[in-house]
This record gives sequence, structure tokens and C-alpha cells, in this order.
Amino acid sequence: MYGPDAYRLQQTKQNIIKEYRKKHSSGVNIFDFDLSDAGNLARLLDTVKSSSFFNEHKLVALSNTFSKKVVADEVGEMIGVHNIVSAFDITLMLTEPSNEKDLATKSNVLFKLVTDKKNMVKNFNPLDGTRLAQWVQEEFKFRNCSIDHRALNKLIDAIGNDSWALTNEIDKLTAYAGEREIGIADIDLLVNQSKELNIFELIDAIGSRNNKKAFELLYCELKTGRDPYYLLTMAAYQFRNLIVVKDLQRQKYSESDIATKTKMHPFVIKKAARSPFQFEEVAQIYGRLLSIDNGFKLGKLNLEDSLYTLVTA
Repeated sequence: MYGPDAYRLQQTKQNIIKEYRKKHSSGVNIFDFDLSDAGNLARLLDTVKSSSFFNEHKLVALSNTFSKKVVADEVGEMIGVHNIVSAFDITLMLTEPSNEKDLATKSNVLFKLVTDKKNMVKNFNPLDGTRLAQWVQEEFKFRNCSIDHRALNKLIDAIGNDSWALTNEIDKLTAYAGEREIGIADIDLLVNQSKELNIFELIDAIGSRNNKKAFELLYCELKTGRDPYYLLTMAAYQFRNLIVVKDLQRQKYSESDIATKTKMHPFVIKKAARSPFQFEEVAQIYGRLLSIDNGFKLGKLNLEDSLYTLVTA
């Protein structure tokens, strides 16, 4: 399972593990390895080679398998040596919050292997339109709550299709409203409808080298309790959108054509298309954001310090 919609990807992963636990109540044959930790590769190999307890089917979940080429190569070799594709007693479940191009660039051999037609493959791209609305309604239903259609449209217009951000707002709304229906008044009262704009202001300040404004915006976000990884993720998401829009702009696509081609939220396209950034500048900053993300996941960087370094460099 892969794709940029990291929340739905993790949600599906946890649901699969939950269903497995129902079927195999011992729980001793469920393994979850983050391969950004070098020590987990050896543990993974031992798990694959060892016999399962109680002759139960083994479920082995992997994340960050593509974090390093050497790790990806080892996993690919392991899959071949132990014939995991055809094995009846083990399932290997990989989850990667990246798109096809990024994963294939990191390890084309492993990506082709795990996305072969023999395997179950699911791509988690951000939802839009009716599918997004249905997903939001299901999230409210899961929390024993509901939302009327006008409030639903206003929530999506305010937040866009970022499932992490939408889930945060849904949690906040249901905590406030209990089991009654959410209405427009609740959206007006509780939803920060300037969130996307604030992120763009931070991005604009970074790109225009307005260090003072960028520092102030970042400081305010962190001081009010914003998760620093959420800020990094949102910045990376917006710069990724900027790269796509700027690339299509230089190919002479109009804003309406870009909307049709990318399925992005019109607000995102409008802001990105009118950004003063050049394509090369966007790509450079996006590369720095990816480096921060990788360094943080490897435990080499303090995330807040890295964000401050980014906005003041």
C-alpha cells in the first residue's frame, strides 16, 4: 500500500492488523518493523526464517522499506530467497506514504517486485469530489455523529482534501457536538478556515527569504500547540503541489486545465498558480524539506530546530 494520503494508508494498515487479531487471537505472529531503524532489518530476516507459533499465519508489516537503497535491496533479496510471494504461511505488508515515481526512483527493482500483478496492491491518492465527501461522512459516522450536507461542503472547502487535517477537525467537531448533527454554525465556530492560507503565508515567507515573517509564523504555530511534523508534512505537501502546478504552468496550461488534469482543490491551484516562485526554487526547497523529513525519521535531527533553520537560512 502506497501513496501520499498517509492518514488513510495508516488507517487501512491498522484495520488489517485489527482483522488479523480477530482471526488469530494469540497475537504472537504479528510483527511490525520500521526499517528506518537499521537494527530492524536483522530482526525482520530472523522473523521470516523462523517458524510461527501455533502454526498460525504470520503477518509482517513493514514501513520505510524504501528509506535506503541497501535496505530495499535486502528486502527484495529476502522476498526472492524465501519465496514469500507464493508462501502460504506468511503475508508481507508494506506501507509507504510516497508516490509511485518516488518509490521507483529509490528502488525500481523492489517496487516492480511488490507491485507485480500476483500481489495485492493499493494506491492511496488524496480523495476528491464525491469520494472525499463520502469518506468524511463515514468518519463522522464512525464517531457516532453526522453532518448536514451544507456543513460538509463548508468543512471540505475550508480544509481541502488533507485527510490528516480533516480528521483533526472531525475529532474536534464531534468532541464538541457529541452525537447530534453537525451544522454550519459548528463549522463557523470551531474550524480554522484560514489554516491553508497560513501555511501558504509561511511558504511564501520562506521562498521570499522574509526570515522575520517566516520565523514569526512558525513560532506562533508551534506555540499554539501545532505538531511540528504536521507543519513539515503540510509544507512538503504544498511545495509538492507547487512543483506540479509550476511545471504545468510552464507548459502553458491554464488554471482550469490544471484543475482538470490534477484534480487538486481550486483554492490550492489558485494560490499555487499565482505564487511568485520559479519551478527551480520550489524544487530546491522541496528537496530540503525531504532531507529534514528523512533526518528526523532516522533520529538524526531535532524537528523543531530544523524547521527554524529552514525558515532562517
